[in-house]
Amino acid sequence: MTDNPSRTRRTARRWLATAAVTAAALGGASAIAAADTTPADNSAAPPAVEDFSYPGAAAITKVKLLRGDGHIMLAADCSKSQIQIGTLAPGNPDNQICFTVTGTTGSLSLQLPDVFFVQTSGGRAVRAGLTVGTSTQTVDVPTNGFQGVGVGTGGDSAALVELTVTG
Repeated sequence: MTDNPSRTRRTARRWLATAAVTAAALGGASAIAAADTTPADNSAAPPAVEDFSYPGAAAITKVKLLRGDGHIMLAADCSKSQIQIGTLAPGNPDNQICFTVTGTTGSLSLQLPDVFFVQTSGGRAVRAGLTVGTSTQTVDVPTNGFQGVGVGTGGDSAALVELTVTG
């Protein structure tokens, strides 16, 4: 039996066309199957729950910033800040830590020892949570106001533990 060359070419073309269609179909199906599978190890995925920890807190040495809502942020320049804290804590050669406020409310948990005043500007009022020895106290500082605390009032050393914008 002799093969007809044109018939052989037609058969080869059909096989090639069938193979190409099959390969495309299988490739698409495997891509869809790969998209539907979940990774075997989800332990490296970051949590989707906000923990309100202060961003970059480990790199800040002047004050220990713990948690907040993002509306009270450490300021690099005290001349543009709205909350000024006087402190004798190490690492603060100018004896001030300053914060800016980005909203009408805000909260920040921190640890700053040896605080002697809290001052506000820019139309903000603040409530400061302090610890003196083993007791806690709060001090309200009015809009554009000044309040001595701790040794600033002739008392014992005070540590600032919380700031809350109240107005």
